[in-house]
Parts: sequence; structure tokens; C-alpha cells
Amino acid sequence: MIIPWELNVTVRAVGAAGTAFALMLVVMPPLIRWLRRMKVGETGAKGQGATEVDAMREAKKGTPTMGGLGLVGCIALAALVWCDPANYRTWLLLFGLLSFALVGFLDDREKLYKGAKGTPLWLKLVIQIGAATACGVGLYLINQRLDELLLVNHPAGMPWDHYKKSLGGDSYIVRLGLNQLQFPFLPVEHAVNLGMWIVVWTMFVTTACANGVNFTDGMDGLAGGTVFIAALAFMIIAYLTCRVDAADYLQVYYVSGGQDVAVFSAAIAGACLGFLWFNAAPAEVFMGDTGSQALGGVLGLIALNTKQEFLILLVGAVFVAEAGSVALQIISFRCFGGRRIFKCAPLHHHFQKLTPPWPESKIVMRFWIVAALCALAALATLKIR
Repeated sequence: MIIPWELNVTVRAVGAAGTAFALMLVVMPPLIRWLRRMKVGETGAKGQGATEVDAMREAKKGTPTMGGLGLVGCIALAALVWCDPANYRTWLLLFGLLSFALVGFLDDREKLYKGAKGTPLWLKLVIQIGAATACGVGLYLINQRLDELLLVNHPAGMPWDHYKKSLGGDSYIVRLGLNQLQFPFLPVEHAVNLGMWIVVWTMFVTTACANGVNFTDGMDGLAGGTVFIAALAFMIIAYLTCRVDAADYLQVYYVSGGQDVAVFSAAIAGACLGFLWFNAAPAEVFMGDTGSQALGGVLGLIALNTKQEFLILLVGAVFVAEAGSVALQIISFRCFGGRRIFKCAPLHHHFQKLTPPWPESKIVMRFWIVAALCALAALATLKIR
């Protein structure tokens, strides 16, 4: 009997992506019909003073939202089939996906029954931080366990964080990635060991990523396409960091169990591609906060599990720009007497208010292009040390 998680990691990644995509094609049509029957739809214009944006939202009124329920479910099922259940990282990523999905679900539910504003910002942040802190504690415990299991193989006379492993008949001595924070463009020797501070760092990264993707989810196909690109990039990064030969060549930390991070990333990519089948303009369904929070939170967790957290700034450059535009707009408005930097925030709405305005399809396509170029740039930086 062939056990999926005992196959080659490349086969498993392709299988996870294909499974997630196929499940989406099967699951989404009945889910969309159910959401319509339950009248779980976009509420329309929110009266925020942005005429073009409100007009767009009004045109989409009634389109089912909370499609993230299918998205999260298909990713989880594909991961359970193709990821190794004995790998601690599999369960950590599943927990991160589901916990942030719950955060988004609660917000979606509030919007449906208590108006467009949803969960109060302070309460939403408290729940997010709680989920992120739990992920951070889990990551720390996994790293401690790996420390006990693997560092018994460090060569005599070498520093404690060196690990020896044979691959393809050759022996490699690499640094084992545990609680270190590695900086771009600098040799691995300059990394900082965070110790238990990894919990706080995890909390910051996952919460920031969850909100970044959430802000990006405002146009047909925008969030789904950019997360698809980011997931593919981190699939490659996870694959490279889980091989001692590649880690030795690139001079990055070796991440034990990273092969299942690559497979999980492939499942996300496949599910996002399947979601775009229904979310491409004109959208039949939106992912809602249930999907955007889950995807953002787990992307941050994937970056942490590859020891390449800073690359999320490039891989997720669109998310960073979207979240940054909101932060700058709020600061400018409150500190400078109502002055606005952007015509409207998040950033994608700014382009809708230009003269002449950009069509939504053009904004989405150009954001996809920027995301792809930034992801390629992030992969290129792995060798620049």
C-alpha cells in the first residue's frame, strides 16, 4: 500500500496542490448555493465617502461571502492526506490555519448580524494575538524538541548549533534552524538567537500577515492571486531550506521537517487557484475574513518555519503596501488635521479614485505582476550573502 506522506517531497507537493484544487472545484458550487440560501452576502456600500468604492460595493451587494470556509477546509484536507502526521510542523500549520480562520469567522459573523463594522478592532486584535501567541509557544516547543533529537549529531569540536547529515553519499555540516532570526544579505553567522522571544516574534509576524492579507481582500481575485504567488514562492523556499545540500550551498539555516512546510504551501497554492475559478471577475463568491485571516496567518507561520521571515516583506510586498497604506492614512488623518496621503485606503482603492480611474481588472492584474516580480526577487536574494 502506498502511503502518501512516504513519497518523494516533489510528488507530495504536486499531489497536495492537485488535491486542494480538485476539492475546491467539488466543494465550492454547493457551498456557494448554501451561502446564497442563508443570505450570507456582501452588504453593499458602506458610506465611507469614496464614491467609486461605494459604487463598486453596491454593485456586488448580495454576492456570497465566507467562501473562506471552503478554502480553509480544502487546504486542511489536502494537508492531512499529503503531509507527514508525525511531523510536528504539520500540526502547527494546521492549528495556525484553523485558529486564524476562527478569528475571521467571528468577524464575518458580526458583520452579517450586527452591521458592516464587524468585531470591534480592540477585540479582534486580542483574539488575533491570542491565536498568534499559541502558535508562537507551539513553534518554540517544536524547536526545543528538535534541539534534543538532532543536535546529538553535531560534530566534535564544532559549535552546538551545527548538525551533520549525509545526503546522496556526501556529508554536510549545516547550522540547524531553531529559534534564530536570520537577516537578509548577511551570512548565517550574524543571526540572532531569540530564545523564548521567538514567541513574541511569532505573534508579531503572524498578526501582521493576517491583517495584510485581510486589507488586500477587496477586489475580485486580488487576495487569492497574490496569496497563490506567495505560497508558490514559500514552497520553493521551504524545499531549499529542508535539504542539507541546498542549505549548505545557500548558507542558510537547515530546517528539519521543512519538507512538509513545502507540501502545506503547495496545498495553499492549489486551493487558491481553485478559489480563483469562482472568485475571478465577476466574482461568484468572496473569501471574507474567514479566508483572508487564515491565509495571512498561516503564510506568516510558514515564513517563520523556514527561518526566512524577512523575505515575507518581498514575497508579500503587496500585503505590506496594502497594510502600510492603511496605517499611513490613519496616522496622517489623525495627526495632521484630516489630511489624507492616499485618495482612499487600502492602496488598491486609491487607484480607483485616480483621474481617470483604473478599472478593477487592471488593478488586480498589475498587482499580480508586482507580486510575481517581488516573489522572484525574494528567491534571488537567498544566494546574496
